[in-house]
Amino acid sequence: MSHRGLIVAQFLLLLALAGAVPVAAGALPPGQPGQLPPEALRGNEFGLEEYPDVALASPRQRAAAERLLAEIRTAARGWRDLHAAAAAGFDTRTARRQTGDVSVHYLHAEHHRSSTDRVYLDPRHPQALIYANIPGWPLVLVGLMFSVPRGVHGPSPGGPITRWHTHTVCARGGQRGLAPGPDGSCPPGTAARQGSEMMHVWLTNDLRSAFAIHAPPRELGQAHLLPAVFCGLH
Repeated sequence: MSHRGLIVAQFLLLLALAGAVPVAAGALPPGQPGQLPPEALRGNEFGLEEYPDVALASPRQRAAAERLLAEIRTAARGWRDLHAAAAAGFDTRTARRQTGDVSVHYLHAEHHRSSTDRVYLDPRHPQALIYANIPGWPLVLVGLMFSVPRGVHGPSPGGPITRWHTHTVCARGGQRGLAPGPDGSCPPGTAARQGSEMMHVWLTNDLRSAFAIHAPPRELGQAHLLPAVFCGLH
């Protein structure tokens, strides 16, 4: 068996042994805000619908979303190469994996200027590039992330298509927040709050999945950005 084939086999074996059933997109973990209406432009990552309802957008909003996506796809071509991305100021270093972990990780390669950036939703200046990271495979650019400072509302030119989401974080004062524990609790001395707004844009083949809140593995597979075994297409 090839090295790549062994990785796939190990991945399937781990799933079988764990008996894991993925949490449905949009399912609310303990302590998270309630579900928001599909026309909401911003909210917690689990409160918003996973996919935007494109039909809710006006023709003008849909045209703006399509134009934005086209500009993002054009800009992204220059960052598919890791050396070019690093030269442009994005941190493409990957974290060490735990032994036996063969799952898909999504590397958010942040730009060095992100903390002081004042350019919002500019296709040429994303705050981070998102790469699919699978052991034994090269990093593949699958999306871009845009963000705004805490307290600022991001622009939504595409109306309900171009939504901004937040993450629940545990923070102390003005420090950068950490993810809550599995039970939704925060460490002593920190309090739960909503982080700053962000938008993910995925390099898929359709408008709906391109503006999904979380990575849409099936559509990324259909766009040949993820191997079929990792997105339910095999």
